[in-house]
Amino acid sequence: MIYIGLLRILTDAASPSAFHNSGSRHDPPKCQENTRVAVLKKLKDWVVGADPETKDKWIMWMYGGAGAGKSAIGQTFAEKCDDEGQLLASFFFGRSDATRNNAKFLIPTIACQVYERVPQARNKILTAIDNDPMIFNKTLLIQLESLVIEPLMQLEGIVTRNVIIIDGLDECLETTSQTAILRALFDGVQRPNSRIFFLVVSRPEHDIVTTFSLQDNAILARLVLDDKYRPNKDIELFLNDKIRVIKETHPFRHLIPEEWPTENAIWDIVRKSSGQFIYVSIAVKFIQSIRHRPNERMAIVRNLRPAQGAMPFAELDALYTHILSSVQDVSIIVEILSFVLYVSEVDEYVTVAVLEEIHDLEPGSLQLILCDLGSLVVIDEDDRLHVSHASLLDFLLDPSRSKDLPISGNALMTKHITTCFHFLSSMCIALNNGFHDLKAPLQRIKSATVPFTLLIAQRLLLRSCSVIQTVSPYSPRIWWKRSKGSPF
Repeated sequence: MIYIGLLRILTDAASPSAFHNSGSRHDPPKCQENTRVAVLKKLKDWVVGADPETKDKWIMWMYGGAGAGKSAIGQTFAEKCDDEGQLLASFFFGRSDATRNNAKFLIPTIACQVYERVPQARNKILTAIDNDPMIFNKTLLIQLESLVIEPLMQLEGIVTRNVIIIDGLDECLETTSQTAILRALFDGVQRPNSRIFFLVVSRPEHDIVTTFSLQDNAILARLVLDDKYRPNKDIELFLNDKIRVIKETHPFRHLIPEEWPTENAIWDIVRKSSGQFIYVSIAVKFIQSIRHRPNERMAIVRNLRPAQGAMPFAELDALYTHILSSVQDVSIIVEILSFVLYVSEVDEYVTVAVLEEIHDLEPGSLQLILCDLGSLVVIDEDDRLHVSHASLLDFLLDPSRSKDLPISGNALMTKHITTCFHFLSSMCIALNNGFHDLKAPLQRIKSATVPFTLLIAQRLLLRSCSVIQTVSPYSPRIWWKRSKGSPF
C-alpha cells in the first residue's frame, strides 16, 4: 500500500501528454517513408555504438531552423527505438501545453517511463521518493540523479546504451530552465557507471547554443540538419508521394488535369520550402482539401491564383509571427530580413559588414540584434547573412498575413528604398569631401558598397512600380559585377 501511494505521487508529478506515444498529442508529425534516411541512420548508429565518431558521446544535440522537420525526426526515431527496446523515456516539449512548456514535469515524466520500462529499477525509484518526499522541489540534477541515474546504475547487463529523447527544448518557455536542463544532463551523464544517452532536439536558439558551447565536447555530439542531408531531395519525394495519393483518392480526382502537376510546379514548391519541411507540409494540407480542386489550390500556393479569402499558410504565419515577436526591436529585424531576401532574389549575397554600412549601424550591431533568431538566419564563415526561409518574404510583403507586425507590405518597400538613397546620399557627401574623414579600410568598404546599393535600389524601384526594364551596359548590376572586390 505504501508503494501504491508513492507511485501515485510520481504519476501525479508527471506529464503523460509529453510521451512520444501519448494520445494527447493527436497525430504528431513523423517522417514520410524513405525520407530522412541518412539522419535516422546517423542517430541509430550513435545509439548502438556503430559510429566511431559518436559512440563515446553521451549527449547528441540535433538542431536545425524553424520547420526543418526536427520533431518529425525525433518522433520517428523514438518510435523506432521503442520498437527495438532501446528507448528509456521521451519528453516532447510543447509551448501551448502547461504540462509540457516548463521544466517542472521533465524528470518525473522521465522517471515514470523508466519505472514502466525497467521493472528492476522500480523499488529504487519509489524508495527515493519515500526518502525525500520533497524531491520534486529539488534541483533538476538532484531529481535526475535520485530518480533516474542512481536506480539504473547498478543494473549492469540489463540497461545498455539506452536513450532518453528530449524534443523541442526551445519550446520550454523559460530560457533559464532550458540552460538548467542542459547543465543537469551534462552533470548527470558524467557520474561513474552512468549508462544513459540523451538526444536533445531543438532550434539553435541563443541561450541553448551558448550553453552547449560551454560543455565538454568529449561527451557531446552535434547533428545539424543542413544541406548535407539533402533535405530538398526528401521534400521532393514527400511532395510527389502526397500528390500521387491525392490523384488516386481525392473525391474530385476526375476533375484534376491528367498532366497536373508539372515538374516546374513541383520544383517551385520545393524551392520555396528552402529545405524546411514545414512549408511543404502546410502546402500539402491546403492542396489536399476534399472540398476544392487540388490543382486550383496548388495555384493559390504558388501565388498564380488569388486566394479569395483562403489562408493557405496560416500555420506558417503563426510561426513567423511568434518568432519575430519574441525579439526586442521587431521593426529593424523585419527591415533587415526582408532586405536580405530582396538581395537573394537578384542572386547576390550580402555580408554583415555591408548591411551595417547601408543601415547606418555600428559594427557588431547585427550580431546582437539577430542573436535570438538562430531558427531563421545563419551567418556563414564568410560573414554573409542567409535567411533560411525564402517564403518569409511573401509573408512580410502581404499585410493580410503579417498584420501583427509593426511594418510590412508597401511600407517595407518604401523603407528599403529610403534606406538605400539615404546611404547613397551620405556617400555623395563623403565623396565630395574626398573621404577625408574616413580611414582607408572603411573607404574601401563604403566605396565597394555603393554600386551594390545602386543595384538594389534600382531593383526595389522597378518592383514597386511593376516596371520591366532592360539592363543597359552601364546599369548598376554591370557596375556591381565589374567592381566586386575593389573600389570603383
